[in-house]
Amino acid sequence: MIVAPFVAVLSGSDVAAGSFDIQLFGHHVVITKGSDSQDSLIIDDREVLKDYYVDFDEMHVVDGMGVAVGTSSAGGNACEGSPFVVSFPKGQNPRIDGPLETCFPVAVKASEGELTLSTPATPNQPGQKWQWTASNGFKEIQGDIFVADTSKGWDQLRERSVTHPAGLLDYAEVAAEINRLAGADKALVNDILLGVGSGEFKGDLFVGTACSRHMCTDQEAVVVADLGSRTVYLAWKPSGQKIEVNPPVKTWPEKAKAELRQWSAKWK
Repeated sequence: MIVAPFVAVLSGSDVAAGSFDIQLFGHHVVITKGSDSQDSLIIDDREVLKDYYVDFDEMHVVDGMGVAVGTSSAGGNACEGSPFVVSFPKGQNPRIDGPLETCFPVAVKASEGELTLSTPATPNQPGQKWQWTASNGFKEIQGDIFVADTSKGWDQLRERSVTHPAGLLDYAEVAAEINRLAGADKALVNDILLGVGSGEFKGDLFVGTACSRHMCTDQEAVVVADLGSRTVYLAWKPSGQKIEVNPPVKTWPEKAKAELRQWSAKWK
């Protein structure tokens, strides 16, 4: 059961600004930013969590108990915020569970008796999943296994909804070509594409660049997916090594070559 009014309040700009102050389930809850630029979560005048960024994302009622789900982050763009749960048992002090140790975005699904939090599976590893209950807090359970979507291929890529190179890995037909080009470096290339990056369509070319988390300028990749010819062009730079290119540069169309030159210029 989602308590809609609280969702609207807790996701407002006041929280992001570090000036959140509300009575929540009978308790005084404050998020304030200190002189050290750190956010502090304070409940009933007691600091319970501190990080560069602290926010509440959504509210639920689980087993008749009010529950707030939030995220905290040390800053930067290498990792998503880490989720935590604050529960408010009647007649008792609030309880704080987490933040969880994960670098990936976490989806929250609420049922009457528990919360299920999960990260998406990737080609290199299964997703993470946790159950949260009022009595036991977090318990890690088996996560989902990644399976590329066989209903998505070049035709669906023409919808132009992909905004990050990792998105290509969910298009089975396109992902198979990326993996073929990467060869023995398949796991490495997937890791890079799942890292910090961005992508955009430039005419009929999707151009995506990414770097492994915490390894930008050292381990990176560029991928160009040509909608017109239904061809993938891939280049990647393993840590401390020279750039690998497949197919050979001479076969790349001129616009794709220009993207390759721009991407690789930082190492010249």
